[in-house]
Amino acid sequence: MLYLFDEVESLGDDFTERKIPLLSDDRRAKINRLREKNGKKESVVAYLLLRLALLEVYGISTAVEFHHLDKGKPVLRDHPNIHFSLSHTRNAAACVVSDSVVGVDVQNIRAVTDRAARRVLTEAEYNEFIDALNPNEYFCEIWAIKESYMKMTGQGIAAAFKQLPAEDIKNKSFFRRKDYFCSVCGTIAEKIRVKYIGSEDFEQLRT
Repeated sequence: MLYLFDEVESLGDDFTERKIPLLSDDRRAKINRLREKNGKKESVVAYLLLRLALLEVYGISTAVEFHHLDKGKPVLRDHPNIHFSLSHTRNAAACVVSDSVVGVDVQNIRAVTDRAARRVLTEAEYNEFIDALNPNEYFCEIWAIKESYMKMTGQGIAAAFKQLPAEDIKNKSFFRRKDYFCSVCGTIAEKIRVKYIGSEDFEQLRT
């Protein structure tokens, strides 16, 4: 199940302060280390989406703590059989939960430098990027696919994107909504169900 919220910029300036009590201790500490106000809100929303997903899909009503694997992939400390992935970008956040390994990425469409394209894209993808009617959209779509795959496998974004052709990635689903792309990788991807969340949905969460 994929939960999406793409109205972060509409949230009030006091949103983070009001919702901090709903976060786990480790997530709260991470939020407090962030400096950028919108980045804080996006990160808070991503965790609240996880709480909603766990409540609605698995009946878990309390805040959950994370444990991190060797390469940094977060897992649920007390629920190792539930797999999840979080992502956020400007004005949007996503969470996917599953009984099998899964990864999600939301990528805002923005201007891309040639240097970034050469660092991320395979040679064939770079040639398509150069010839694309909208290179920025093409790049962001490819990036979202690759990053969701890396998050699924636990390799993280430090892995070599340039050596991974997006077309070789199996079990993926991606789409565009508003000004961002969303990609999900995992065995559930082809039959993924999407739930769009409004700010009122967060009111059912309790400390």
